Amino acid sequence: MSSETVPEVPAVTVTAELPTLPLKPGPGTKSKPLAPRRNGFKKKSNKENRHGAWKLVYADFVTVLMAFFIVVWVMLFDNISKRERIDTSCIEPVAKELKELIEGDAGLQSGKMPFDIDYSSEGLRITLKDAGEPLFQRGGTTLSEFAKKQFQKIAAVANKCPTHKLKIEGYTDSEAYGGGANGYSNWELSAERANSARRELIAEKVPLDRIAQVIGYGDSVPSMPQDPTNPLNRRISITVIPPKIKGEVKMGGMSPI
Repeated sequence: MSSETVPEVPAVTVTAELPTLPLKPGPGTKSKPLAPRRNGFKKKSNKENRHGAWKLVYADFVTVLMAFFIVVWVMLFDNISKRERIDTSCIEPVAKELKELIEGDAGLQSGKMPFDIDYSSEGLRITLKDAGEPLFQRGGTTLSEFAKKQFQKIAAVANKCPTHKLKIEGYTDSEAYGGGANGYSNWELSAERANSARRELIAEKVPLDRIAQVIGYGDSVPSMPQDPTNPLNRRISITVIPPKIKGEVKMGGMSPI
């Protein structure tokens, strides 16, 4: 009996699928994969970004504002440096001498002081006012003898600065004339009184060409705004105007007297 060869059947390996068991926490274990971000977190982040944007805008605004003020300051400083300053080399001694003349007048010291001496932006301002003795007849333009004596003092010191121009200003109180709005008024009166002062200075040897301006302000610029009818509002101011020098703005050592 012949032997038959049995073919070999390949072995089949059956792999059983085991269920995935959850990993226990502990050393050597892998952490769980991160859960996807929620949309709510993104919205919160975007909201925070929008809230912080104003800080950038504000910072830009402050920077521009600071640059603007720096430019303005530079321009202002440049303009001031180019302005003219007053030469005080003559008017300061004049102010001192006039003060000495006033202090040496016993008649002035015994009554109310009729002089004010100070410095304006134009120069030395000498104001003669109705402090006790009247400067003019009531409602008129003729200087009193008292006023003429004071103008002698003013002319004497003003002539010490022959290159300085003079500005004469007249002021009145607020008592109105009876002529009404279209009649003779304090405007005419103040201008005519200032012109009377001009004539008196000319009579005291002040050269005519030194008179720069003669102005009447009426009662529009009272020295005592709280009491516009007060006689002290009636006054004449003479400003000694020195030559101006281009350069830095300085008033020297000037201070009110």
